[in-house]
Amino acid sequence: MPYDDRFRSGELSEWREYSGDWSTINSKVRNQSDERGAKLISGSPYWKDYEVEADVELLGRGNAGLIIRASDIEDGVDAYSGYYAGISTDDQALVIGRADHGWLEFPPKHMQGGVIPNHVYHLTLSAVGCVIQASATDVASAQRTSTDVFDPDCITEGMFGLRSVESGGLWSKVQVKAVDAKNSSIEQSLRPTETSLYPTSQGEYPHADGLVRNADPLKGPYIPEAEILPISSLRLLAVSQPTHVNLRGVVVLTTPHIYVQDATAGAQVVLRNDSYLKIGDEIEVSGQATVDDFSVRIADATISGLAGVLPAPALSITPLQASTGNYDSMFVEIEGRLDAMLPGKDLDMKIRLSGGQQEFYAIPSTTEIAGHLRNLKEGSVLRLRGICMLGSIYTQNRLPFALVLRSPDDVKVLSGPPWWTPQHLGSMGAIMLVLGFLAHVFYGRAEQWRHQAVLDERERLAHEMHDTLAQSFAGLDFQLRAIRNHFSQKSSDIDAPKMQQELNRACELVRHSHDEARRSLTSLRPEILEKAGLAEALSQVGRRMVAGSSLLVTTHVTGQARVLPLRVVDGFFRIGQEAIANAVMHSEAKHLTIALEYRRAILFMSIRDDGEGFEKTDDYEGFGLTGMRRRAERINARLDIISDGNGTTITVAAPCRPNRLWPFSLEYIKDRWRNTVRPHDEC
Repeated sequence: MPYDDRFRSGELSEWREYSGDWSTINSKVRNQSDERGAKLISGSPYWKDYEVEADVELLGRGNAGLIIRASDIEDGVDAYSGYYAGISTDDQALVIGRADHGWLEFPPKHMQGGVIPNHVYHLTLSAVGCVIQASATDVASAQRTSTDVFDPDCITEGMFGLRSVESGGLWSKVQVKAVDAKNSSIEQSLRPTETSLYPTSQGEYPHADGLVRNADPLKGPYIPEAEILPISSLRLLAVSQPTHVNLRGVVVLTTPHIYVQDATAGAQVVLRNDSYLKIGDEIEVSGQATVDDFSVRIADATISGLAGVLPAPALSITPLQASTGNYDSMFVEIEGRLDAMLPGKDLDMKIRLSGGQQEFYAIPSTTEIAGHLRNLKEGSVLRLRGICMLGSIYTQNRLPFALVLRSPDDVKVLSGPPWWTPQHLGSMGAIMLVLGFLAHVFYGRAEQWRHQAVLDERERLAHEMHDTLAQSFAGLDFQLRAIRNHFSQKSSDIDAPKMQQELNRACELVRHSHDEARRSLTSLRPEILEKAGLAEALSQVGRRMVAGSSLLVTTHVTGQARVLPLRVVDGFFRIGQEAIANAVMHSEAKHLTIALEYRRAILFMSIRDDGEGFEKTDDYEGFGLTGMRRRAERINARLDIISDGNGTTITVAAPCRPNRLWPFSLEYIKDRWRNTVRPHDEC
């Protein structure tokens, strides 16, 4: 506070509507609705002692006024807590009362000049402590009527607002200012004002000052019924000159022009003098009628009668029926699909719709409706209520008719835009192309992976055959050469038992090769690994290959042996098997050492012979050494080959992730105490 709103901006952003049809016009706020208890609220819920004043004008029978100290506000007749004061045509009085989701009315105050529709009254309502004061002044005659009431259990704070009951209204020059609290002794000297419960059936007020409710509508000098013409008959008038006519109808549109409708048709009315009408007013019009673009227009019109009735219901028709012209200037309801949003600012914008085979425009009559239309989506199916217009000013001679919308409530979205819009179809097509391309690429990659997997499998099988059959045959060759060497000696030097032993070994190698080939065709994994473990399997392979020769094989294991992943064990075994076979066949060594060490995070293996060694060149790398390197890469191991005149050493090291020891477990304590514990690693 203070607060002052002259409504020059044409916006109601600081106000909140509770029922009614509120809009601004010519620096005034207007409610065109006949709803009981339409409210427009603003201000702070913590305002206490203050005064509200405004110029108020009734647009028909009923009452309109101001609200003060309002809270707990909802849609409904008396759905709020607060005080209300207004001018009433029914009682020709200034009424004041308290609403608390019900109505307690204080005695109304008779206005000497009466309450006349379309007449301006300056209304003031204040609340100081528990004293509520109201006054109404006829702006034309300066006659003032005032009243005050004392409500001991009063509402102490709340917002302010505008309210009308069973009538439209106009409010302007709304001001709010703080009022100093009066001396509490004044309140103590006042007696509580008597109230009367106002029932929902709109029963009578308490008859203070001898007032009696007048339920009859205001009446003017009605035109005789015989002189009233139906609007549809005016379409047969000659276009060349205006004709004076009298008609009676209900107001169906007030902005941007006034239109009235009777049971037969509708017409535009241009008043001689400004008069604020609201939708639903029944009026009798006298004026000069002309027909333009099949539309009836009453110019230089005067209102000879006024009454308030329920607004005319919309006629539900199809776009084809509207295009015939039989419903020109009438309030209709039409369904259509939103095809395009035509550019324009505020009231210049419009939307194009289609229904059946007919296209038409929908035009807003207020900026509020224009803002609501901009939120609609193209392709939506709408149900619209408005005034059907055939004039070129609305259709621009492009479409058969246009629909002028009166309120945002006249637009209802039946269904949103379909998903198969051109934009969506284009997006889906692009997505399908991308998915098709990705599928093609993935299929091509899958074929490459499959082909590479076949090649890798063939190579793996080749290495497996080399590591099994070829090495077994190498051992068999070693044994047969030893037997041949024995036969090359003198017959007297031949050791028959030894020859028999070597032949048995050769047969055992043949049988072993056969078994190994059979197992290679199934799992390609040596059976000895499953039974004896890695270290023992390597030791047996070495002893079997060198059996009957002077080559000595020794095996050393360091660390705590544990269960390892099968692929790691198999890789180490095949690399060790190949290294042993190479040493037996090519090194001419006397001693072969196999060492296996289980470290904390590494599994380490070395195979060393004391033979002649070899010179490492690209040409020397045969199938066996290449296979060892491939196997090391598959298990993420490092393979090193060191060869000189003192022999050859092959080392393999595979990183392993150690398992964590549980704190305070026996292994944990041993590891901390001795620092020698080797936990089970996970390679």
